[in-house]
Amino acid sequence: MAEGGPAETSGDGRGPELGETGRQDGRRRRRELFLSLPALIVTTAVVGVVSWGVTRLTDGANSLARTTGPLATVSVETNPKKVGAFEDTGIQGVLPAGAAPTTGPGTGCTGFHDWLIKNAGTDAGASRLQVTVQGNAERQVQISNVRVVVASREEPPASVGVSCPTAGQANLRFLTIDLDSPQPRATYTSEDGAPFGFTVESGEIETFLISATAQQALYHWYLELDLVSGTKRTTVRVDDGGKSFRTAPLPAAPGWAWDYKSTWTSTTSGRTVAVGEPLVPPSPGAKDAP
Repeated sequence: MAEGGPAETSGDGRGPELGETGRQDGRRRRRELFLSLPALIVTTAVVGVVSWGVTRLTDGANSLARTTGPLATVSVETNPKKVGAFEDTGIQGVLPAGAAPTTGPGTGCTGFHDWLIKNAGTDAGASRLQVTVQGNAERQVQISNVRVVVASREEPPASVGVSCPTAGQANLRFLTIDLDSPQPRATYTSEDGAPFGFTVESGEIETFLISATAQQALYHWYLELDLVSGTKRTTVRVDDGGKSFRTAPLPAAPGWAWDYKSTWTSTTSGRTVAVGEPLVPPSPGAKDAP
């Protein structure tokens, strides 16, 4: 458990905070700068493979997990293909070894993440999500800090890798989380070196695109946002509808890539498996059907 910032880790396992907020006019200048970029709609902080702006903020709005408090409403979209900034990234996950889902992820990659979770799968390599904060208070609400809280760290179970590849590449990143760190924190990077710190007026929206990576273990984790409005202060837990986010490492063995239609193909040998057949780690040299 940790947070991005300079403070020492406390006894409850939380890491240092992201830092003191800049002056209001500085924040406004940053907002104006990012709003001027083409294809961006809302000022956005991003983790992993993310951008300061989301081109389709409303895509995930209908399926978000929401937490409503006196100062702000926080929404989370966990399907990266419903977030504009992640459209050009592939999706990688793991399924229990020997899993034989009777249905496939469907056409393209849009339904891949939901299919993965439905079949007891887990994000692998990285979890990419969108967190949206909308102000509720009459006065301005300051988003002063975001913390990473690792609820548990487990040995990865036997699994097989699955992916929905992409021909594109996303290259914008500002805020990242390394879950393998002894004190994971949300690391924010800005071009002008400004510290983390944003504000929302009543009804105004601030969006954070987040990508948390894992290479060593299966992590159950969530975020905490510190909100301040006048003399009121509150901390909002950000999770997946009451459950922790889950991120596992990529398996060492070769995996299977979805062909966007009806077939799984070995990422190393070219061997194919139809939907409904067991997905076991493919042999690197085997090209014949199972």
